[in-house]
Amino acid sequence: MKQIETKTEDETSPQDYHLVNSTSELKQICTLIAAHGRVAIDTEFVWERTYYPNLGIVQLALHENEAWLLDMPALAGKLEPLAQVLANPEIEKILHDAKQDLTILRIATGFYPKNIFDTRLAAGFIGPSATLSLLDSCSIFANLTLDKGETRSNWLRRPLTTNQFQYALDDVLFLPMIRDEIVGQAESLGREEWLKEEMKLYDNPEIYDDPDINQVYSKVKGAGRLNRKELAILLKLAAWREQEARHRNRPRRHIIADEPLIEMALNQPQAIEQLQKKCGLSPRAAQSYGKKLLNEIKQGLQTAETDWPASMRRSRNPKTADLSRKILDFIAELGQQENLDPSLIATRKEVENFLSNTNLSTANESQLMHGWRFKLAGEKINYELG
Repeated sequence: MKQIETKTEDETSPQDYHLVNSTSELKQICTLIAAHGRVAIDTEFVWERTYYPNLGIVQLALHENEAWLLDMPALAGKLEPLAQVLANPEIEKILHDAKQDLTILRIATGFYPKNIFDTRLAAGFIGPSATLSLLDSCSIFANLTLDKGETRSNWLRRPLTTNQFQYALDDVLFLPMIRDEIVGQAESLGREEWLKEEMKLYDNPEIYDDPDINQVYSKVKGAGRLNRKELAILLKLAAWREQEARHRNRPRRHIIADEPLIEMALNQPQAIEQLQKKCGLSPRAAQSYGKKLLNEIKQGLQTAETDWPASMRRSRNPKTADLSRKILDFIAELGQQENLDPSLIATRKEVENFLSNTNLSTANESQLMHGWRFKLAGEKINYELG
């Protein structure tokens, strides 16, 4: 197995030590990318005390011998050439675990990406897991071992170290090779169209937008403990916190942690002192946000019952649970037979959601009822249910 050579701190290389920080050079690079027709992309960022990540560098590579690192703080507000590459449907963008990187790039450039190939997801169509790390993907598909020692680096500090440069370059240099290996194996299995169908999902602009503020309540830890009336209150509280976190560019937990929100929904306080005594809110947070929180609780209590969110408590219907197990067993067996990651067909949550939809039109929205999934598994599952 080939070991990627890591340079020592005092070794220099003109390419390794060059950060692209001018619009003119970025334009030249993007012209080369457009002529080549595809580019590997990765990002490095710092995400600790902010709602939105602070982008440090963007890595671009045509192949193993031609790559660039973009200095994103220096290029802020000058990213039109990169934006055009992202949005150009004629240029394939190759990434590993694409959604987070693309979301960050959408925020940085203001443009939505088109024509994506995600090597992480694609690997699941030819046998290995659809959740492989880049390290494992390089080992399996490119016979390479990467050094991942700079995972927690500060990508905003300048100058970057040699090890940071090498780490960043390694993240993109081999993606085109991995992509081609996966596609070649998918073609031999007759699954190229499956891959195309799946990658087309990345063209949906909605997946790169901020979450709907009226849906974030479902991600609050402990929300599953609440009844529908309490969820109506949590919906208002979580939506307010989300707006505040975005406005201040602070993590949600730095505004208010999850547990006090749950306690507010359960106890429904009517006074600021009750926010502290019954809900565990800090004196500082109570002073800063108390009136706003009480107003959100009041609005939640005034929500009409017909508008309360659906219960998040898992159904304990023995018949449904038994049917879910049978479908999941079938999917697992099918995945083994087809040399396909079964989670690509459907996860436990997706199966449970499918079974919980008694409305035919809603059930038909499930991925199991469309495309390659329906032909492979959904048709038989539908027949068995029918």
